[in-house]
Amino acid sequence: MSPSDATDPGSHEPGFFSPAPITILLAYSSGTESLTESTTFTNLLPIGICSLHALLRSHGHQAHLANLSGMSQTQIRELFSQLKPDLVGFSQWTHNRHVTLKLARIAKQVAPDCTVMLGGGHATYQAEAILEQHSEVDLIVAGEGEETLLELIAALYQHQPLTAVAGLVLRDSGSISRTKPRLRIKDLDSLPYPGRYLHEAIGVDLDLQPQFISTSRGCPSACRFCASPTFWGRTVRTRSPSSVVDEFLFQRQQFGTIYLSLRDDTFTADQRRTLELSKLLLERRADMLWNCQTRVESVDEEVLTWMKRAGCECVQLGVESGSARILQELGKRITPEQVIQACDAVHRVGLQLSVYLIAGVPGETPADQQATLKLLRRIRPHDLQVAPLAYYPGTALFSDALRHHTVASDLFEHTRSDALLALPDGNRRTTQLLRAAGDLSIPLSNRRISELKQRIGYCAVTCLQAGDHYLQQGSLERAEAEYREITLTEPEHPWGWLLLAELYDETGRTDQARSCYRQLLKLVPRHRQAQQALS
Repeated sequence: MSPSDATDPGSHEPGFFSPAPITILLAYSSGTESLTESTTFTNLLPIGICSLHALLRSHGHQAHLANLSGMSQTQIRELFSQLKPDLVGFSQWTHNRHVTLKLARIAKQVAPDCTVMLGGGHATYQAEAILEQHSEVDLIVAGEGEETLLELIAALYQHQPLTAVAGLVLRDSGSISRTKPRLRIKDLDSLPYPGRYLHEAIGVDLDLQPQFISTSRGCPSACRFCASPTFWGRTVRTRSPSSVVDEFLFQRQQFGTIYLSLRDDTFTADQRRTLELSKLLLERRADMLWNCQTRVESVDEEVLTWMKRAGCECVQLGVESGSARILQELGKRITPEQVIQACDAVHRVGLQLSVYLIAGVPGETPADQQATLKLLRRIRPHDLQVAPLAYYPGTALFSDALRHHTVASDLFEHTRSDALLALPDGNRRTTQLLRAAGDLSIPLSNRRISELKQRIGYCAVTCLQAGDHYLQQGSLERAEAEYREITLTEPEHPWGWLLLAELYDETGRTDQARSCYRQLLKLVPRHRQAQQALS
């Protein structure tokens, strides 16, 4: 199946309700008001709000999606005035809680008759407090929002009582109440891809945003610092492998995307599905590179090998600490031994290993910190991401802190920090850990390359890694041979042509670079880098 054959459930325009003639704006702001401060994270929209937009558009609603990060207040007001929305929804998380309320006030000033709603993790768990103190917010969509939003729009249009819509928190007869809980969507394949209508969005980076997708919802764990299990549920709901491959091909065809980041909480929770998906990616010639995040007890060498053959080049594991005691405090339900086993498997297969750690845990001793450093020296990650432990609504960590009066109930309302740290010096401890760890990665060697090729056979990811290794050594001919191996073995794989084009471009072989870029565009007509290089 070629990329042009990719389908999307959103293209069938299903009819949950007849389209209501009201204008809807779904918007997000990271809180950054200066384009000079923008980063990958501030430029990205949450996948959830993109999914809501795609669903509304697929049902025929007049819905707009906007990234307001980097826009001035004047620009935002002009946008609201131009669209004249009847319903405005903002995606609110703890880091952008204050700017979201500011946007709600602006929306009410520009369009006083519009209905303003909030959704997202922070809004879900702080709903009553927000509605009590902020009259500019009319209601909150709690948890998973697709079906709730469709029913809400129908009720608004038909002037029906909103109390009949499940999954809302709203003002009712002078008090604040929650409607009945919304049942979670069972068939995720029925939802359109979040990128289905991204080309219509306002202020969205069409090179960056399509790189991020999700193939499941829910997490089987119950980490005390994370709200995902309560938001999405601890039962992992997965999309079918065929649906996921279709989205891979759709992103490639529509946006020229050939690298994806899979943002599932635990991508390999169902290892049988992971194997089936990996083999289907190979069978249908998706020919893309990707990364994912998962848990250490959910991987083994067989699964990782098939993932690499299917294009996975990096696995991100939640390790958090090398201390068994701290892991227990965080509710991780894993052991340092399991971490070592998983990381060893990742290394044997030859994938990039990225690990997440948490610093600034109350009660953490120097011995605990040394245990973490010892573990890091043993597992040798290629990439290390450390964050200070912070309070978030909906987590067991925050609930326990409230119960023990460690924090005030209005913590999020009256503090301005993006993250509310469990220890005041959490950022300093994070920096200390990063400095103490240093660069632990194991450099690739010629011998290691040979071992990987013998272990799993030909693999485009191994050729890419080998070529990059030879480039760093200054061996251009050997690097070229590795990239050329991809084009000879898999002439329809765009990465071989891209890597060769970049190599030729950097070494002044312009005609050869142009030839490779042209071949790449035959395979991926909307690949932006190749288009720009040839123009």
